Amino acid sequence: MSLYRKYRPKNFENLVGQDHIRITLENALKFGRVNHAYLFTGPRGTGKTTTARIMAKAINCSNLKGATPCEECEICRDINEGRLIDVIEIDAASNGRIDEIRDLREKINFAPTRAKNKVYIIDEVHMISRDGFNALLKTLEEPPANVFFILATTEVHKIPETILSRCQRFDFRRIDEKVIVERLKFIAEQEQIKADQQALEAIAHSAQGGLRDAIGLMEQTISDNKLEFAHVCEMLGLSDLVSIEKLYGHLQQQDAKAALGIIHDIYIEGYDLTRFNKVFLEHLRKKLLQSVEERKSGETAWLIRLVDLFRDAYDHARLAVIPQLPLEIAVIEACAASTAPTAADMDAQQSDPAAPLQSSASVVLENIAHKPVPTLLPTDKKTSPAKAITQQDQQRPDVGKARALTMETIKTNWPRILEHLRNPAVKRSFREAELGEVQGCAVTLNFSTKFHLEKTMEHANRLDLEKAFADVFNTDVRIKGALKPVTASINKEEEELAKKAAEIFEGEML
Repeated sequence: MSLYRKYRPKNFENLVGQDHIRITLENALKFGRVNHAYLFTGPRGTGKTTTARIMAKAINCSNLKGATPCEECEICRDINEGRLIDVIEIDAASNGRIDEIRDLREKINFAPTRAKNKVYIIDEVHMISRDGFNALLKTLEEPPANVFFILATTEVHKIPETILSRCQRFDFRRIDEKVIVERLKFIAEQEQIKADQQALEAIAHSAQGGLRDAIGLMEQTISDNKLEFAHVCEMLGLSDLVSIEKLYGHLQQQDAKAALGIIHDIYIEGYDLTRFNKVFLEHLRKKLLQSVEERKSGETAWLIRLVDLFRDAYDHARLAVIPQLPLEIAVIEACAASTAPTAADMDAQQSDPAAPLQSSASVVLENIAHKPVPTLLPTDKKTSPAKAITQQDQQRPDVGKARALTMETIKTNWPRILEHLRNPAVKRSFREAELGEVQGCAVTLNFSTKFHLEKTMEHANRLDLEKAFADVFNTDVRIKGALKPVTASINKEEEELAKKAAEIFEGEML
């Protein structure tokens, strides 16, 4: 028998990670307020069907102790073994057509054979057809006194409101990783499996809140009655967490060569680069939240830059011809275009512990909006990339200085603004625009068609355009859009023809 079936909870006390549901159901049983229809919804492997079976057992147990089934009576034993005819489990994925639901309606009026009550557990209830739901509706609304329904689904949005309104709904949450680790540790002890703490944590993280998946992964990765971290990583396609820390350290030191070496090693060893990128993003997120809590505004700005780069790499990975290329580009840009905060910088930022938190956020946004992105120049072997960037900045007196926004400067830099636009759709619409007016930091663009106006003024597209302006002029810019004023001339002859046409079709001149 598989481990997840062997260690499936048989009473509410052993139900893991769903305390809010357990307490409510126990109270309903204790005080005799059991509802005739329940809906359990939530991610897979979080205990919906298990809870339904415990509930069915508690409803029918002849020696119920508070809200705990006795596990000794014949009814409890038969339910545990899945042979009680009065507890009917239906898989709606294969039995959700109207014929099956009509058959259920016909049989529902028969009295229970052995137990006190009939309990229908309908799994994946969202798979029932529309006609099936209509057939089920009346029965669900007014079932016989000794009939209970427990519906389970992972996609509650597909269930009609008419069904939802007749059920008492419980939302199952993803189980916390620490709770999953404790449960896996308990199972390992019971099975006399020697398990590494790191291995258990890696399995819990990969399961993404599903205890059933975690137990299944644990069983899959056991080797010689041992659960070792290295073997778990190899079986699940996870890179060593040491590589995550190493990559982060190289980015802090702006050592592009060493960071690219990490990416190369991961690829050669056959690890999933997309999954590695996701884990690295989670690592950056933890560092980011920590920096905000510790009020390290410089580090926060740098981490936001890293998150943007590696998030773009994650998005591009699906279409990449060379799998490691998006990650390599992210590493190069991170080392070339970002200045990692030093320990002295961080200490300086923490010198005033009473400084308000919002100040760090404002510094972050200001740094992101105004910091120009330097590019590497070709250098000889004796010149480092850092020196090359410095030389380039010295040759451009306008670097770091805000330029005045005028009609003339915007028209002059129009091609540069186009170059900084990332979104091809925004580029096409921007080419169709004409400069309307400039008032301080507000720039109005006129469009000849409503399509280009609406496309440009979509939130994400407008932000892209404003960022392009900010990159070119080194200042915040607010973009406004308007339609070009329509000017038309018409001679007298055409006017008379238009009036006649309006009369014929009972229209009016505009």
